[in-house]
Amino acid sequence: MVSASLRVAAVAIVLVAGLPFGAAAQLVRGTILDQTGLPLPGATIEVLEGTTVTDTLTTEADGTFEIPARILGSTIRVKLEGFETITVPRVDAGRVVLPLARASSSTEVIASMLRAESPTSPLLGNTLTATNIARMPSSRLKARESLPLLPSVVRGSDGLLRLGGARPSESPLLVDGFDVTDPATGISSLNLPFEAVQGVEFLRDPMSITYGTLMGGVVKIESRSGGDRRQMGLQGFIPRPRFQNPGAGRIEGIFPRFFMGGAADAGRVHYFGAIEYDYERITVPEVTQGSGPNIVEKSATVFGRIDIAATSQTQMILEGFVFPSATDLVGLSPRREEAASPNVSSQDLFGGFTSRTSFGNATLLTVRAGVLSHDSTLLPGGRGPARVSPVGWRNNWFSQVGRRAVRYSLAATLERSIASGRGTHDVTLLGSIRARRLRGTVVEESVLVENEQGGVVRAIDFGQSTAIAAQDWPYEAGVRDLWRLNDRFQIDGGVRVDGINRYGALPSARVGVRYALDEAGLTVLKGGVGNFVGKIPLAVPAFSGYPMRIDRRVDEATGLSETFALQPTVNRLRLPHAMAVSLQLERQIRPGLDASVGYTRRRSTRLATLDVPQSSGPLAVESSGISTYRELQVSARQTWAGQQQLFVSYVWSSSIGELNDFMSSFGSLDAPLLQPGGMSRLPTDARHRWIAWGTVNLPRNFVFSPVMEWHSGFPYSPLDTRQLYLETPNSASYPAFMAVDLIAYKTVTYRKKTADVGIQLFNLTNHFNPRDVYAVSGARDYGRFTNSVGPILRGFMMIKW
Repeated sequence: MVSASLRVAAVAIVLVAGLPFGAAAQLVRGTILDQTGLPLPGATIEVLEGTTVTDTLTTEADGTFEIPARILGSTIRVKLEGFETITVPRVDAGRVVLPLARASSSTEVIASMLRAESPTSPLLGNTLTATNIARMPSSRLKARESLPLLPSVVRGSDGLLRLGGARPSESPLLVDGFDVTDPATGISSLNLPFEAVQGVEFLRDPMSITYGTLMGGVVKIESRSGGDRRQMGLQGFIPRPRFQNPGAGRIEGIFPRFFMGGAADAGRVHYFGAIEYDYERITVPEVTQGSGPNIVEKSATVFGRIDIAATSQTQMILEGFVFPSATDLVGLSPRREEAASPNVSSQDLFGGFTSRTSFGNATLLTVRAGVLSHDSTLLPGGRGPARVSPVGWRNNWFSQVGRRAVRYSLAATLERSIASGRGTHDVTLLGSIRARRLRGTVVEESVLVENEQGGVVRAIDFGQSTAIAAQDWPYEAGVRDLWRLNDRFQIDGGVRVDGINRYGALPSARVGVRYALDEAGLTVLKGGVGNFVGKIPLAVPAFSGYPMRIDRRVDEATGLSETFALQPTVNRLRLPHAMAVSLQLERQIRPGLDASVGYTRRRSTRLATLDVPQSSGPLAVESSGISTYRELQVSARQTWAGQQQLFVSYVWSSSIGELNDFMSSFGSLDAPLLQPGGMSRLPTDARHRWIAWGTVNLPRNFVFSPVMEWHSGFPYSPLDTRQLYLETPNSASYPAFMAVDLIAYKTVTYRKKTADVGIQLFNLTNHFNPRDVYAVSGARDYGRFTNSVGPILRGFMMIKW
C-alpha cells in the first residue's frame, strides 16, 4: 500500500509540473533575503506609482513574491519588522537584500536575530502566510484553524490538532515568542483572527535548540504590527443564515469583527488592534430537529499590540489579549443526549512585554516578560447519575470541575554574529524562568453502565468533592551556534537544560545540517537529530486531589460482582523525553515548482501515564509511558503570478503509544470510565493522508480556492457491555475520511473601499465522514457509524478600507 501510494505521489508531482495554470508573461518575480542569504518570509511589499501604493503583497515562506503585469507601479518598497525599509526600482526587484535595522550594508548580521527559524527547517508543508490563510476555506476565518492544510497536521474527532503525531499537550502554541497554552493542560484554544496574524508556522522535530518544553512540534503565530498608514476593516457583521436542513433559514451564526492599525508620533509608534465576537449554532446529524438542540459555541477576542521605537537601538512591544469562550452541549451527538452533554466555559487573559536592544551592529538582546491566566469550568446539564448503554450517554454528565491556572514568565536571549576564517557563527544564549500555579475543585456523580436490556452491569461511585492544587518553577538555559561555512553548507547545533524544581533537570542536544548539492542551490539535503525535553502540565501533579473511585463490575454470565477501590495518587514523575531524527531532500524542478521528500522518526519516553490496577489500590499517574511515531512525506508546490498556487502532499505515518496517556484522558477536565491500558495505535493514527489545495484568479476579480483531504479511517476499540475492551484496543477502524471544500469570492471596490463577497462550501461531495460508532459487541447497532456532517453552504463578506 505504501509503495503504491508513493508511486501515485510521484505521478502527482509530475502532473503538477505540467499544469497550464495561468499566464506568467511580463511577470516580475523576486526574492527577499537577509544579508547572509536567508529568505525572509512575511515581508510586506508595496508597489508604488509615484507616491501612490497600487498594491500590497507578502513574501511566501521561501521569501519569494510575484508582481503580475496588471499591477501598475515603477518602484517597490519592502518592509519587515526589525529590518530597514528598502525602496528599489521594479526592474531591479529580482533579488532584494534587506539589512537589519540600524545596521550598515557591510555589517555581518543575521535573520535569526529576529526570528529563530533554522536553515534546516523544511521548505514545504510547515508555513502558512496571512495571504494563504485569507484565500483558503475557513468556517471561522481564523489563523490556527487553517493548520490542517499542512501535511502533518491532523484534526481528531475531539476537534484538537495533532502536529506531527504529537499529542495536543506536547505541542505548545507561541504568540510572538510567548507560550499561551493553558498551564494546567498544555493545550490552547486561542485562535486569533487572520487580520491580526502575519503568518503561522509549524516547526517540526528536530528544530533549533532555542525551542523547548515540547515533544514533537510547536505552532508559532506572529502577530501583525501597525503599518505606516492607517488601515481598518470590518467583517462578519451580517448574520449568517443556514442554507441546508435541519434548520434551513434560521440564523446559524454571526462573526462581527473590526481591526485597525496605523502609526503615531512621526512613525515612532505603531499600533494594531482587533476585536471579534463569534456565535455559532452547530446542528448535529440525527439530533437537531428544526430549532434544536444545537451545539452552541461563543467566544470573543480582544487583541492589541503597540510597537515603540524607544531609542535608535531599542524597540519595545506591548501586547495582550482577552479570550473568553463557552460551548453549550459539548459532545452532543446521536450517542449523547442533551442532558448528558455538559457546558464548558473558559477565559484567557494575557499580557506581554518585549524589549529588543542592539549593541553595535551584530549583537541583539531580547527580553520578554509575560503573564497568562486561564480559567475553565465544566458544568453538567442534568441531574442524578450519568447513564451509559450500548446506544450512548443519557440523563446527566458525571462531573463538575473548575480550574484556574496562572503562569508568570521571564526570558532573555542574547544573539551575536561572529565572523571567522571559516564562515560565520550566529551564537545564541538563552535563559528563562517561569512560575506556575493551579487551583480548582472537583465534584463527581455516579456513572451507571447498562446492558441493552437496561440492567446495570457496572457502577462507578466517587468520594466527596475535593480541592485540587499544584505549583512549580520551570526553568531553562541553552546555547546555540548556527555555523554558516559557506553559501552551500550550514550546521545548526546546540545544547540546553530544561528543568522544574519538583522534578529536577534534564539536558538535551540537537544538530541539523543543510547542504546544497549544486552551486545554484536547486537541490538541498537537510537532516537533523536531537532530543527534546517536554513539560509536565499542572493537571498531572494535581491528580492526587481527585476523589476516590469505587468501581463495581457484574459478570453477566455468572451474576458475580467485583468491587475495586481506586485512590488517585501521583507516583514519581520525571520530565518526558523524546529522541528524533529527520532527513529531507528538496528540489526546485523549475522556477515556481518545488518538491520535497522527507522522513521523520521519533521515540518518546517518560510520558505521564495512568496506571489502572486490576484490583483495589492506588490509581497512580507516573512517568512510564512510551510512544513512537514514523512519517514519510512527499510534497510539491507550484506557484504562478498573482499569488496563485497548487500544493499537493502525501503522508504515510504510524503512531503507536500508551492508551492511558494521562493528558489524553484528563485534558478535558475529567474522565468517567477507566481501565487497564497498554500499547496500541493512537486514536488519530491515520496511516495514509492526501491533501491538495490551491488558489486560482479568475476574470473580473474572482478568486477560486478548493481544498481536498483524504485519509485513512481513525481506529476505535470494540467493547463489551461493561464498556471494557473486548479485543485488542483500537483494532477496528472508521471508514476513510474525505472532504472537498472550496471558497469562491469576488473583490469589489467602491469609493476606494474594497470588499470580498463570496461563498464557502464544505464537504461538497457529501462524503460519509462519521464521528461516532456503536462499539458494544452484540448490541443491536454494533458496528454502525453515525454523526456525519453533510454539505454546508456559507456566505461571507469582508470590508477593508
